[in-house]
Amino acid sequence: MAKIVCVGLACLDYLFKVTTLPGGGGKFFADDYRAVPGGPAAAAGIAVAALGHEAIFIGRLGDDQVGHDLVHHMAAQNVDVTHIRHISGQSSQVSSVAIDQEGERQIINYSSSKLDPDPSWIPEEIISSADFLLTDVRWPEGAEHALKTARKYNIPSLIDADIAPIDVSYLVELATYSIFSERGLEMVSKESDIEKALRACQDKSEAWLAVTAGEKGSYWLEGSQLNSCPAEKIKPIDTCGAGDVFHGAFAVAMAEKMNVAEAMHFAGITAALKCLTFGGSLGVPDRTEVERYLAGS
Repeated sequence: MAKIVCVGLACLDYLFKVTTLPGGGGKFFADDYRAVPGGPAAAAGIAVAALGHEAIFIGRLGDDQVGHDLVHHMAAQNVDVTHIRHISGQSSQVSSVAIDQEGERQIINYSSSKLDPDPSWIPEEIISSADFLLTDVRWPEGAEHALKTARKYNIPSLIDADIAPIDVSYLVELATYSIFSERGLEMVSKESDIEKALRACQDKSEAWLAVTAGEKGSYWLEGSQLNSCPAEKIKPIDTCGAGDVFHGAFAVAMAEKMNVAEAMHFAGITAALKCLTFGGSLGVPDRTEVERYLAGS
Protein backbone atom coordinates (compact mmCIF):
# COMPACT_ATOMS: atom_id res chain seq x y z
CA MET A 1 0.00 0.00 0.00
CA ALA A 2 1.39 3.39 -1.03
CA LYS A 3 1.10 6.56 1.07
CA ILE A 4 -0.29 9.38 -1.06
CA VAL A 5 -0.52 12.87 0.45
CA CYS A 6 -3.12 15.27 -0.99
CA VAL A 7 -2.71 18.99 -0.24
CA GLY A 8 -5.29 21.65 -1.09
CA LEU A 9 -9.02 22.30 -1.03
CA ALA A 10 -11.80 20.46 0.78
CA CYS A 11 -15.33 21.82 0.51
CA LEU A 12 -18.84 20.62 1.17
CA ASP A 13 -20.66 20.14 -2.14
CA TYR A 14 -24.42 20.59 -2.09
CA LEU A 15 -25.53 18.62 -5.15
CA PHE A 16 -28.91 19.25 -6.79
CA LYS A 17 -30.19 16.98 -9.57
CA VAL A 18 -32.21 19.10 -12.04
CA THR A 19 -33.78 18.65 -15.45
CA THR A 20 -31.85 21.53 -17.01
CA LEU A 21 -29.16 23.84 -15.64
CA PRO A 22 -30.65 27.06 -14.24
CA GLY A 23 -30.38 30.30 -16.20
CA GLY A 24 -31.37 33.75 -15.04
CA GLY A 25 -33.46 34.56 -12.01
CA GLY A 26 -36.36 32.55 -10.63
CA LYS A 27 -37.14 29.54 -8.50
CA PHE A 28 -35.95 26.07 -9.53
CA PHE A 29 -36.75 22.60 -8.20
CA ALA A 30 -34.44 19.61 -7.79
CA ASP A 31 -35.28 15.94 -8.30
CA ASP A 32 -32.57 14.69 -5.92
CA TYR A 33 -30.03 16.07 -3.45
CA ARG A 34 -26.79 15.10 -1.70
CA ALA A 35 -24.31 16.85 0.60
CA VAL A 36 -20.88 15.32 -0.03
CA PRO A 37 -17.17 16.15 0.40
CA GLY A 38 -15.64 17.84 -2.62
CA GLY A 39 -12.68 19.95 -3.67
CA PRO A 40 -9.87 18.77 -5.98
CA ALA A 41 -7.42 17.47 -3.36
CA ALA A 42 -10.11 16.08 -1.06
CA ALA A 43 -11.95 14.21 -3.82
CA ALA A 44 -8.62 12.90 -5.13
CA GLY A 45 -7.88 11.60 -1.65
CA ILE A 46 -11.23 9.81 -1.56
CA ALA A 47 -10.33 8.18 -4.90
CA VAL A 48 -6.92 7.13 -3.57
CA ALA A 49 -8.53 5.44 -0.57
CA ALA A 50 -11.21 3.75 -2.68
CA LEU A 51 -8.50 2.34 -4.95
CA GLY A 52 -6.77 0.67 -2.02
CA HIS A 53 -4.03 3.04 -0.86
CA GLU A 54 -3.36 5.25 2.17
CA ALA A 55 -4.72 8.75 1.57
CA ILE A 56 -3.66 11.65 3.77
CA PHE A 57 -5.37 15.02 3.29
CA ILE A 58 -3.73 18.29 4.38
CA GLY A 59 -5.71 21.51 4.13
CA ARG A 60 -7.55 24.34 5.89
CA LEU A 61 -11.15 24.58 7.02
CA GLY A 62 -13.14 26.99 9.09
CA ASP A 63 -13.90 26.14 12.70
CA ASP A 64 -17.59 25.78 11.90
CA GLN A 65 -20.17 23.02 11.54
CA VAL A 66 -19.45 22.61 7.82
CA GLY A 67 -15.76 22.10 8.57
CA HIS A 68 -16.45 19.49 11.23
CA ASP A 69 -19.00 17.75 8.98
CA LEU A 70 -16.38 17.59 6.21
CA VAL A 71 -13.87 15.95 8.53
CA HIS A 72 -16.48 13.37 9.49
CA HIS A 73 -17.48 12.67 5.85
CA MET A 74 -13.87 12.32 4.65
CA ALA A 75 -12.90 10.07 7.54
CA ALA A 76 -15.89 7.86 6.67
CA GLN A 77 -14.29 7.42 3.23
CA ASN A 78 -11.04 6.20 4.87
CA VAL A 79 -9.10 9.44 4.31
CA ASP A 80 -6.64 10.42 7.07
CA VAL A 81 -7.89 13.84 8.22
CA THR A 82 -5.64 14.30 11.26
CA HIS A 83 -3.63 17.02 9.50
CA ILE A 84 -6.50 19.40 8.75
CA ARG A 85 -6.17 22.85 10.34
CA HIS A 86 -9.33 24.64 11.50
CA ILE A 87 -9.14 28.43 11.35
CA SER A 88 -11.05 30.06 14.21
CA GLY A 89 -13.81 32.48 13.27
CA GLN A 90 -13.77 31.57 9.55
CA SER A 91 -16.21 29.83 7.23
CA SER A 92 -15.35 26.55 5.54
CA GLN A 93 -15.54 26.22 1.77
CA VAL A 94 -18.88 25.27 0.21
CA SER A 95 -20.21 24.74 -3.31
CA SER A 96 -23.67 24.67 -4.80
CA VAL A 97 -23.68 22.20 -7.71
CA ALA A 98 -26.57 21.81 -10.16
CA ILE A 99 -26.36 18.63 -12.26
CA ASP A 100 -28.61 18.15 -15.30
CA GLN A 101 -29.95 15.02 -17.03
CA GLU A 102 -26.82 14.76 -19.19
CA GLY A 103 -24.55 14.75 -16.14
CA GLU A 104 -23.22 18.25 -16.85
CA ARG A 105 -22.73 20.47 -13.82
CA GLN A 106 -22.85 24.14 -12.85
CA ILE A 107 -20.78 25.04 -9.79
CA ILE A 108 -20.83 28.08 -7.53
CA ASN A 109 -18.00 27.88 -4.98
CA TYR A 110 -17.36 30.00 -1.93
CA SER A 111 -13.88 29.98 -0.40
CA SER A 112 -13.12 32.56 2.28
CA SER A 113 -10.26 34.91 1.40
CA LYS A 114 -9.62 35.20 5.14
CA LEU A 115 -8.53 31.60 5.70
CA ASP A 116 -4.93 31.85 6.87
CA PRO A 117 -2.76 31.03 3.82
CA ASP A 118 0.40 30.32 5.87
CA PRO A 119 1.60 26.78 4.98
CA SER A 120 4.47 26.60 7.49
CA TRP A 121 2.51 24.23 9.75
CA ILE A 122 2.38 21.47 7.10
CA PRO A 123 4.30 18.53 8.65
CA GLU A 124 7.49 18.04 6.65
CA GLU A 125 7.80 14.47 7.89
CA ILE A 126 4.43 13.55 6.36
CA ILE A 127 5.51 14.62 2.88
CA SER A 128 9.06 13.30 3.20
CA SER A 129 7.72 9.84 4.10
CA ALA A 130 5.13 9.77 1.29
CA ASP A 131 5.32 7.69 -1.86
CA PHE A 132 3.56 10.39 -3.89
CA LEU A 133 2.29 13.95 -3.44
CA LEU A 134 -0.80 15.46 -5.08
CA THR A 135 -1.74 19.12 -4.86
CA ASP A 136 -4.36 21.41 -6.34
CA VAL A 137 -4.11 25.14 -7.08
CA ARG A 138 -6.84 26.36 -4.72
CA TRP A 139 -4.37 26.88 -1.86
CA PRO A 140 -1.34 28.08 -3.84
CA GLU A 141 0.81 28.80 -0.78
CA GLY A 142 0.24 25.28 0.50
CA ALA A 143 0.86 23.76 -2.93
CA GLU A 144 4.14 25.64 -3.34
CA HIS A 145 5.34 24.65 0.11
CA ALA A 146 4.37 21.00 -0.38
CA LEU A 147 5.86 20.75 -3.88
CA LYS A 148 9.16 22.26 -2.74
CA THR A 149 9.26 19.85 0.20
CA ALA A 150 8.57 16.91 -2.12
CA ARG A 151 11.35 18.06 -4.44
CA LYS A 152 13.73 18.32 -1.48
CA TYR A 153 13.13 14.66 -0.62
CA ASN A 154 12.81 13.39 -4.23
CA ILE A 155 9.14 12.52 -3.77
CA PRO A 156 7.27 12.43 -7.13
CA SER A 157 4.47 14.97 -7.31
CA LEU A 158 1.39 15.85 -9.34
CA ILE A 159 -0.45 19.15 -9.60
CA ASP A 160 -4.10 19.36 -10.60
CA ALA A 161 -3.73 22.48 -12.76
CA ASP A 162 -7.33 23.63 -12.97
CA ILE A 163 -8.55 27.22 -13.26
CA ALA A 164 -7.57 29.58 -10.46
CA PRO A 165 -8.08 33.29 -9.71
CA ILE A 166 -4.30 33.84 -9.92
CA ASP A 167 -1.46 32.82 -12.23
CA VAL A 168 -0.38 29.31 -11.16
CA SER A 169 2.24 28.67 -13.84
CA TYR A 170 5.01 28.80 -11.22
CA LEU A 171 3.41 25.82 -9.48
CA VAL A 172 3.44 23.77 -12.69
CA GLU A 173 7.20 24.20 -12.84
CA LEU A 174 7.61 22.71 -9.35
CA ALA A 175 5.75 19.46 -10.00
CA THR A 176 6.96 16.20 -11.53
CA TYR A 177 3.64 15.76 -13.34
CA SER A 178 1.13 18.45 -14.28
CA ILE A 179 -2.34 17.52 -15.54
CA PHE A 180 -4.43 20.48 -16.65
CA SER A 181 -8.12 20.93 -17.19
CA GLU A 182 -8.83 22.42 -20.64
CA ARG A 183 -9.56 25.84 -19.20
CA GLY A 184 -6.63 25.64 -16.83
CA LEU A 185 -4.32 24.85 -19.75
CA GLU A 186 -5.69 27.75 -21.77
CA MET A 187 -5.24 30.16 -18.87
CA VAL A 188 -1.58 29.23 -18.41
CA SER A 189 -0.63 28.85 -22.09
CA LYS A 190 -2.86 31.57 -23.64
CA GLU A 191 -3.60 29.02 -26.41
CA SER A 192 -6.98 27.40 -27.15
CA ASP A 193 -5.61 24.54 -29.30
CA ILE A 194 -4.64 21.64 -27.02
CA GLU A 195 -1.44 20.65 -28.83
CA LYS A 196 -0.22 24.23 -29.19
CA ALA A 197 -1.09 24.87 -25.55
CA LEU A 198 0.81 21.86 -24.25
CA ARG A 199 3.84 22.72 -26.37
CA ALA A 200 3.76 26.33 -25.15
CA CYS A 201 3.84 25.06 -21.55
CA GLN A 202 6.54 22.53 -22.41
CA ASP A 203 8.81 25.39 -23.49
CA LYS A 204 8.60 26.82 -19.98
CA SER A 205 8.51 23.75 -17.76
CA GLU A 206 10.41 20.52 -17.18
CA ALA A 207 7.29 18.82 -15.80
CA TRP A 208 5.53 16.03 -17.65
CA LEU A 209 2.43 17.69 -19.09
CA ALA A 210 -1.07 16.43 -19.84
CA VAL A 211 -4.65 17.66 -20.11
CA THR A 212 -8.07 16.11 -19.53
CA ALA A 213 -10.64 17.15 -22.12
CA GLY A 214 -13.93 15.53 -21.12
CA GLU A 215 -15.54 13.48 -23.87
CA LYS A 216 -12.49 14.09 -26.09
CA GLY A 217 -10.34 12.08 -23.71
CA SER A 218 -6.88 13.03 -22.47
CA TYR A 219 -3.65 14.16 -24.13
CA TRP A 220 -0.03 14.25 -23.06
CA LEU A 221 3.42 14.99 -24.44
CA GLU A 222 6.31 12.52 -24.55
CA GLY A 223 9.17 14.59 -25.88
CA SER A 224 7.93 15.96 -29.21
CA GLN A 225 5.15 13.35 -29.53
CA LEU A 226 1.52 14.19 -28.70
CA ASN A 227 -0.27 11.12 -27.32
CA SER A 228 -3.92 10.62 -26.50
CA CYS A 229 -6.30 8.27 -24.71
CA PRO A 230 -9.96 8.26 -25.81
CA ALA A 231 -12.70 8.82 -23.28
CA GLU A 232 -14.79 5.83 -22.26
CA LYS A 233 -18.15 5.60 -24.03
CA ILE A 234 -20.61 6.09 -21.19
CA LYS A 235 -23.87 7.93 -20.52
CA PRO A 236 -22.88 10.19 -17.64
CA ILE A 237 -25.22 10.80 -14.74
CA ASP A 238 -22.98 13.09 -12.67
CA THR A 239 -19.65 14.57 -13.86
CA CYS A 240 -19.02 16.54 -10.65
CA GLY A 241 -15.55 15.63 -9.37
CA ALA A 242 -14.59 13.52 -12.39
CA GLY A 243 -11.40 15.49 -12.99
CA ASP A 244 -10.48 15.28 -9.30
CA VAL A 245 -10.98 11.52 -9.34
CA PHE A 246 -8.87 11.29 -12.51
CA HIS A 247 -5.98 12.96 -10.69
CA GLY A 248 -6.32 10.70 -7.65
CA ALA A 249 -6.34 7.61 -9.86
CA PHE A 250 -3.32 8.87 -11.81
CA ALA A 251 -1.44 9.34 -8.53
CA VAL A 252 -2.29 5.75 -7.59
CA ALA A 253 -1.12 4.48 -10.97
CA MET A 254 2.21 6.27 -10.71
CA ALA A 255 2.72 5.07 -7.14
CA GLU A 256 2.16 1.55 -8.50
CA LYS A 257 4.82 2.20 -11.19
CA MET A 258 2.50 1.99 -14.20
CA ASN A 259 3.82 3.64 -17.35
CA VAL A 260 2.12 6.91 -18.29
CA ALA A 261 -0.06 5.41 -21.02
CA GLU A 262 -1.35 2.78 -18.57
CA ALA A 263 -1.80 5.47 -15.92
CA MET A 264 -3.85 7.72 -18.20
CA HIS A 265 -6.06 4.78 -19.24
CA PHE A 266 -6.52 3.66 -15.63
CA ALA A 267 -7.35 7.22 -14.51
CA GLY A 268 -9.78 7.72 -17.39
CA ILE A 269 -11.67 4.53 -16.57
CA THR A 270 -11.87 5.39 -12.86
CA ALA A 271 -13.20 8.88 -13.64
CA ALA A 272 -15.71 7.51 -16.16
CA LEU A 273 -17.07 4.97 -13.68
CA LYS A 274 -17.49 7.76 -11.12
CA CYS A 275 -19.77 9.54 -13.59
CA LEU A 276 -22.27 6.67 -13.58
CA THR A 277 -23.55 7.50 -10.08
CA PHE A 278 -25.19 10.64 -8.72
CA GLY A 279 -23.25 11.77 -5.67
CA GLY A 280 -20.06 13.59 -6.64
CA SER A 281 -17.03 12.13 -4.88
CA LEU A 282 -19.13 9.39 -3.28
CA GLY A 283 -19.53 7.84 -6.74
CA VAL A 284 -15.85 6.84 -6.85
CA PRO A 285 -15.55 3.16 -7.80
CA ASP A 286 -13.52 0.79 -5.67
CA ARG A 287 -10.59 -1.21 -7.03
CA THR A 288 -12.72 -4.27 -7.73
CA GLU A 289 -15.06 -2.27 -9.98
CA VAL A 290 -12.15 -0.76 -11.92
CA GLU A 291 -10.42 -4.12 -12.36
CA ARG A 292 -13.67 -5.71 -13.50
CA TYR A 293 -14.15 -2.99 -16.13
CA LEU A 294 -10.53 -3.29 -17.27
CA ALA A 295 -10.92 -7.05 -17.66
CA GLY A 296 -13.95 -6.59 -19.89
CA SER A 297 -12.62 -3.74 -22.01
